[in-house]
Amino acid sequence: MMQRWLAVPASCAVLAACQGGHAPEATASMPSAAQHTQYSEPTLYTIEARLPKLKPDWSPLRQGLEAYVAQKKTNFLAGLKQPGAREQAHQLPWDLDLDIEVLGQAGRLVSVQAQGSSFTGGAHPSPILDTFTYDTQARRLVSLDDLFTDPAAAESALAAEARRQLLTRLDDNAPLASSAEAINDGTQPGQHHFDVFTLSPGHDGRAGNLTILFPPYQVAAYVAGTQTVDVPIRVFAPWLKPDYRDSFATP
Repeated sequence: MMQRWLAVPASCAVLAACQGGHAPEATASMPSAAQHTQYSEPTLYTIEARLPKLKPDWSPLRQGLEAYVAQKKTNFLAGLKQPGAREQAHQLPWDLDLDIEVLGQAGRLVSVQAQGSSFTGGAHPSPILDTFTYDTQARRLVSLDDLFTDPAAAESALAAEARRQLLTRLDDNAPLASSAEAINDGTQPGQHHFDVFTLSPGHDGRAGNLTILFPPYQVAAYVAGTQTVDVPIRVFAPWLKPDYRDSFATP
């Protein structure tokens, strides 16, 4: 069962606005740097989440994460305004769970992952999987394209490597619940298929590779879960911007 966590003081104001000016009571609290809070309306829904402790000078990262959480909550609550939604939720309460954590720092880049689920009826919860990369020197969030001098060329190289690794899983002893067609479709460059990625810091504090995460349904069936592909640095090193080369181990 997914752990249920998160929320920060700024998010309380957002929820209050969404619910007519009254924020639900929190069930628990932790130090202000990383609060554990639960919001709910009895028999209707529950929202839980947690933000990690961050360094004081990483305020742009915190603001970005708070905005992300606030948007997720707003979208979730907006669903209850759809015809018949409240009646459905009273029969089977809705649930939003979020867990955001810092995975590590590689050079000037900090890798953050958000995961959880949103249940608004249906056969199963909808998975949530997003990542954030923060440049501690530029003090801003960066995308995959921001890392490269030629984003299109770099993404094509990432796509080829991801496709190669995923196709081999079709022949494993426990084969991936997918097909070559689904893998090819889910790894096409230029369609934001590689936006969810993390950096894996090595022993020297620099990234040992770039890990691409494919949420359920993108390259395989829901039952297969999230698929991850570790891309060696040599695959994309030719296009790394000079500012970010020191964040990656020498290929």
